[in-house]
Amino acid sequence: MKANFFKLDVVKKDTETLVRTYRIPLVLVSLLMGFLLFIMNIFLGISFQGQNFNDQMKSKLGVYIYLKDGKSQQQQAVQLKTELESKGLKVNYTSKEDALKFVERRVEDLTKTLKKYNLENPMPSTLYINYAGADQFAEMKQILEKNKDAIINMNDLSDNVVKTQEKRVLNIINLSNVLQSFGYLIVGLMGISVLVFAVFFLQAMFEHFKKDVQAKKLLGATTKQIAQPFLRVIFLSLGMAFVLAVLLLIGASLGIETYLASVFNFSLVNAIADVVFEILAVGVVEIIVMMLILMGVSYWQVMRWNKKLK
Repeated sequence: MKANFFKLDVVKKDTETLVRTYRIPLVLVSLLMGFLLFIMNIFLGISFQGQNFNDQMKSKLGVYIYLKDGKSQQQQAVQLKTELESKGLKVNYTSKEDALKFVERRVEDLTKTLKKYNLENPMPSTLYINYAGADQFAEMKQILEKNKDAIINMNDLSDNVVKTQEKRVLNIINLSNVLQSFGYLIVGLMGISVLVFAVFFLQAMFEHFKKDVQAKKLLGATTKQIAQPFLRVIFLSLGMAFVLAVLLLIGASLGIETYLASVFNFSLVNAIADVVFEILAVGVVEIIVMMLILMGVSYWQVMRWNKKLK
């Protein structure tokens, strides 16, 4: 029979010993797992947003209508916009000045160049009209036909436009679905990789302190007393990895924020801020799931050694 001499609560002391002994591997494994968690959550976010992207693409069927210059151009554009919207069509109006500013984001000093050569703004006022299928396209075309004298590209509005755009949107959606599937595959591989590194780290610590574990078991230590220090170290490693993943996400977002804002007029930081709690919740769930799996591995290892000592 084994006497239960293991009365002292040495969990904290054992945890400190493990951290001190494995401080360099702990940091390296945490860095690696943090990078893997960062990549995993990037693909997870992309995959989750894939369906929203598909829905948005379906609503992106539309045509650009370029308006001729004239004294009453803006008034005519407003009237045309109002009439189209009364039929349920979504219409965005862009003035000549706004169109020039948009192009100038990609072509620097365009305004200065035009002034230098005494040229007027060549950009036309634009209406971008969204339609949902052939019926709305027919209504839109009927309204535009009445105002064709004010439209530059009226000849572009053929019935094939609908079929061509629907085909393009369908191709993009199919590509999005493929990327979604690939994203989930990457998420699975990254998740497995994080677990594999954590399990190997746990096993390495167990093997290094095998004699200590066996001695504690002989002295009557419970499975919980033996496993808890190892689990604390793994939890610390996963916590460090999660913090690193968040910092990488923030750093990457800030790194491309200026580019996205200047070229696409899109703020990635604002987009992330809207879902920051969801991101943190997903990260916490990931850590909990991994800890439950590692807890099972830890207890299995202790029980295996326990059987050998009997």
